[in-house]
Amino acid sequence: MNKIKYLILFTGLAFTACQQEDNEEAIKKTIDDLHNEAMVINEKAIKTTFKLDSLLADKRKQNNADTIELKKSIHQLNLADEKMMDWMHDFQLDFKGSKTEALKYFQGQLDSVKQVQIQLEKAIEQAKPFINK
Repeated sequence: MNKIKYLILFTGLAFTACQQEDNEEAIKKTIDDLHNEAMVINEKAIKTTFKLDSLLADKRKQNNADTIELKKSIHQLNLADEKMMDWMHDFQLDFKGSKTEALKYFQGQLDSVKQVQIQLEKAIEQAKPFINK
């Protein structure tokens, strides 16, 4: 009877460990996918920044005092780009820790890369009025 209990317990633990590893790999895959999407959006943000920088230079040549909002938009794009670079620099694909710690770490990183992507998209959206003029 004790052997059966131990067998059930061992099977349950093995199943849980496999399930955590599968979850970890699934989260890593999702992080990679979101990172790739964010890189495309980040490239668009950088191009938008270049356009706004050029527009700002033209407005300054014309002594146009209406540059505050334009500067704010450029600043938001730069902040979003910096956040993306910081996330990429800090991300540890080979995180060391227990399975539970790794799962928690990668879930946190998934949330972080989602926030980066949202910030990039928001900064680009705020710049649209300047580009569409």
